Amino acid sequence: MPLRIGIDTGGTFTDLVVADGDRVHAAVKSLTTHGDLPRGTLNALAKAGVDGGEVERVVHGTTVALNAILTRRGAEVGLVTTMGYRDLLDMGRAWRPWEDALIDPRWRRPHELRPIIERHRRRTVPERVRADGETVVALDEDHLLAEVEKLVADGCESIAICFMHSYKHPGHEQRAAALVRERFPQLSVSTSADIAPFPREYSRFCTCVLNAYAQPLMDTYTAELEARLKESGYTAPLMFMTNDGGLIAPEQATARPVTTLNSGPVGGVMGAEMYARRLGIPNLVGFDMGGTSTDVAVVADGRASTERELELEHDLIAGIPVLEIHSIGAGGGSIASLDAAGGLNVGPESAGSNPGPACYGHGGTLPTVTDAFLLLGMLDPKVALGGEIPPDVDAAERAYAALGDQLGTTAGDLAKAVTEVAIHNMAEAVRQLTVYRGSDPREFALLAYGAAGPLVATQVARTLHMPRVVIPALAGVFSAFGLLGAKVFEEEVIPVMQTATDELAAEVFGRLREAGARLGTSAGLADVHLEFRLDGMYAGQRSELEALVDPTHADPLAHIREMFDAAHRRQFGYTLPADVFISTVRVRAVEAAAHEVLPTELSAREEGRPKGARDIVIGGDPHEAVPVYEVAALAPGQRIAGPAVVEASSYTAVIGDGDVAEINSVGDILVDVREA
Repeated sequence: MPLRIGIDTGGTFTDLVVADGDRVHAAVKSLTTHGDLPRGTLNALAKAGVDGGEVERVVHGTTVALNAILTRRGAEVGLVTTMGYRDLLDMGRAWRPWEDALIDPRWRRPHELRPIIERHRRRTVPERVRADGETVVALDEDHLLAEVEKLVADGCESIAICFMHSYKHPGHEQRAAALVRERFPQLSVSTSADIAPFPREYSRFCTCVLNAYAQPLMDTYTAELEARLKESGYTAPLMFMTNDGGLIAPEQATARPVTTLNSGPVGGVMGAEMYARRLGIPNLVGFDMGGTSTDVAVVADGRASTERELELEHDLIAGIPVLEIHSIGAGGGSIASLDAAGGLNVGPESAGSNPGPACYGHGGTLPTVTDAFLLLGMLDPKVALGGEIPPDVDAAERAYAALGDQLGTTAGDLAKAVTEVAIHNMAEAVRQLTVYRGSDPREFALLAYGAAGPLVATQVARTLHMPRVVIPALAGVFSAFGLLGAKVFEEEVIPVMQTATDELAAEVFGRLREAGARLGTSAGLADVHLEFRLDGMYAGQRSELEALVDPTHADPLAHIREMFDAAHRRQFGYTLPADVFISTVRVRAVEAAAHEVLPTELSAREEGRPKGARDIVIGGDPHEAVPVYEVAALAPGQRIAGPAVVEASSYTAVIGDGDVAEINSVGDILVDVREA
């Protein structure tokens, strides 16, 4: 049977999962090779031992575009915009962070301090279309080309074209793009109407500019990855995961790299939705602790929550639909340090994979969370980290002793404190998407994945009074696993920008039905099903929320109200009596083929016995001779009482004192957590 491959390139490891039909065939981790990312992918493929000729699809999640933006290593970009809007990027949304900027006269916005586009590369042209579509000022084509000529002479290799009201009336942008591409074929060109056809001028401008900034780098990366895969015998189609859980072809990823910014973590959320369906646990909190960060996502009633923008830095946003993921700088590579007042910080700075934590033995000297796990016995000093790195316990000890001397404490006690701070930070990240939204975490199970997630999952759950932890069989490569469940889709966006009334609702549903009929036959997919989505808000709110709707419903307005109320209640815990304001509606044609994947079934056997024991510190409490099990030796239905350690090829799970874990038929670990 043809194979499918999911590849997630993270900040520390590149994870790869191979599916044979609906079963996992292989799963591996390999170090991410910064400076030559395709090499890390090829290393993982070689490690998996897959014959390229047997592969039918390769699905990739990558942070290439995201890292280019965050590190300001993107292209030389110029902006062409409507006269009078040159400084919109620096103005942002005209609000400041409360904590550190409200009354500071010296504070500057991130785009002012580290601009994506310098002011002299932001050029304006005479043109203006009103919101109702009336052309007030015709596009001055000669002026446009003259301004782009200056940008090219100044070294620009990518151009963003952003005009007022083009989300609904894109004619001027389309004409400008055609003229620029004809005169300057060497340039990459992004238009806001194509990249982000949504209202809100700043959001649309910023999204288009970020796209233009990342486009040349993504183009180079995609071309190189495709070429090197083909050289190695992998000729199957390469697909990229998008921020909202779909798949796009390389040419689409190159044209719209901004749609891939969060594609790696999104794979984990897709996997969480699969697990919610498979285990019959509709409410899950995805908890992904990797080498660089911890990502938290909520699946409620079987669906992941979504949002309409991804904020990369303060007021630096990608204003397109994205599965909601809250990230904090608390991963295995997070560095422990002291602040100006002598307090202990954990993250957000990370040691990454080069040099990595001190225990990697690659020259790192700063204490990290992974070093703490090793010193506390949570990780086995005799087992290679990620299957590739023999841990250097002495280096970890030296790193913690150096910081401990500054605090007047021992390396071991400092490692306990660092772990406690990290767990507190992670629990707070979960509260952000549950408690502070009106949801009770006690009604959710914690789905722990990432190489380090299962190490602390029961401690985080106990802090939040969550009754159950689920550790997937492929927890260490779960985001790559989730990529395999994604589907190709195409979408059409229809701007509305009006308060819902009976007349408007009927008109909108009619337009949705027409668009659905059109898209269903033109999407280029053999078999599709249609999804209809509404982006709206209660009158007086400022942020849209997505709701699924059925445009064949007999009472459109009542149906819109019912579905939007349900979506708002699911995400925020309450509803309002206010009218529903519709921003946009969207039609999505999704391939109908099922891509659900399961880990390999465990064979029936006698219950496995511990392979050994070691001393370990859990929740600050020392435990002697804690039994250590291997997942591969456990039997379906076997129960394990904590404290215990369970090891797999890509992760280590720590079961707390008083917790009870049960192994299911495919090797997932279901833990009943003792109440704190």
